[in-house]
Amino acid sequence: MMDFVLAHQNWPFTLAFILVIGLGLFELISMLVGLSLLSALDDLLPIDINADTSTGVDGVTGILGWLCLGRLPLLIWLVLVLTSFAITGLTINYLSLCFMFHYFPEPYALVAATVLTLFSCRYLGAALARKLPKNESSAINHDELAGSVGTITVGRATQTNPAEAVIKDAFTQKHYVRVVPNTAEEHFEQGTKIVLLRRENNIWFAARLHQ
Repeated sequence: MMDFVLAHQNWPFTLAFILVIGLGLFELISMLVGLSLLSALDDLLPIDINADTSTGVDGVTGILGWLCLGRLPLLIWLVLVLTSFAITGLTINYLSLCFMFHYFPEPYALVAATVLTLFSCRYLGAALARKLPKNESSAINHDELAGSVGTITVGRATQTNPAEAVIKDAFTQKHYVRVVPNTAEEHFEQGTKIVLLRRENNIWFAARLHQ
């Protein structure tokens, strides 16, 4: 069995397992000294864990949302990705050895394991997100974001072309929303500071923040 796990065809998948073990040990050590890798990673994640999918955010954020990155703590999501990649890759090579008496070609094994990992993130991630306890005390209705300050992160916003902005609420949770200027002559470039004024359907009207 060890020969199989350590075979060079399985190195990417074995390495994924080693990373999972390493993350677990690092989190344990961090907790012993009063820190938490889980919390630190979530602070770096620019997506609200309790995101409201009704905002209709698309683009990269939409893809990450489909993969449940915004619905799981980042550390748990990373463990899910690495574990799924390792298990699917090792399973593919094991079945290939059993039925074809040789390892699956490495490029195809990597592609197949990656595709299956994406679906694992989508469906297993969604199941995990439903099981994880939620902090209701920090839940917020997206209409309550009116008056919040944010930054344009993706795109150039005009009244006919929404751009993506990140907003931090009173609980310091981050939300991604689509915004347009409140006036026709205004536009927002990437990096512009804005203030949310009102929401219509899935779009927020915003004004430039003058500092």
